[in-house]
Amino acid sequence: MTMKAKFALAAVAIVAAAALFTAGSSVATADEDKGFTAKCPLSGKPAQEDVAVDYKGKKVYFCCPGCPAGFEADPEKYAQKVDEQWLETGQITQVACPISGKTVNEEMTVAVGSAEVAFCCGGCKGKASKASGDELLALVFGDFSKGFTLQTECPVAGKPINVDKSVEYDGQKVYFCCGGCSKKFEAEPAKYTAKVPQLNETE
Repeated sequence: MTMKAKFALAAVAIVAAAALFTAGSSVATADEDKGFTAKCPLSGKPAQEDVAVDYKGKKVYFCCPGCPAGFEADPEKYAQKVDEQWLETGQITQVACPISGKTVNEEMTVAVGSAEVAFCCGGCKGKASKASGDELLALVFGDFSKGFTLQTECPVAGKPINVDKSVEYDGQKVYFCCGGCSKKFEAEPAKYTAKVPQLNETE
């Protein structure tokens, strides 16, 4: 191979490496740009992470400083849109199909806002797929405890909950990361109830 050919090959390799680096940088930047994503429950506009109020032990985010007052005047009016936002921001956990209450099929999903909701079967997914706007939110969050829980962490270990590990307490399902934690809770529930948001729903 001539020296000229070697230089040509080296130049091609450098260009290719630069292209790969640029592509990788673009992906990283795109991921970083995703950041905080949620809709204001009043206006439907993008919510701001620094405009929020505490509600039922969670955060509710708004698009502007004027919206919190409207929400606090009648929070129940916006309950299902708040549920949607909590799902978008990872503040609640799906535990079952919101229509049937049965175990979900992870392949049967429908977009709800910027989040995905899973259903047990094609029939339930079909019902959700045909709905939109407030009708979809009513279908998904109308009976909140059937498909979701305010919990994201085990009250005993502080780890992510396992939806298959739960016990009934004070009329509510309490979720844990493992069977060992559920036994500790049942032995001394008062020690852990403060860490179970559905047992402490205060505005």
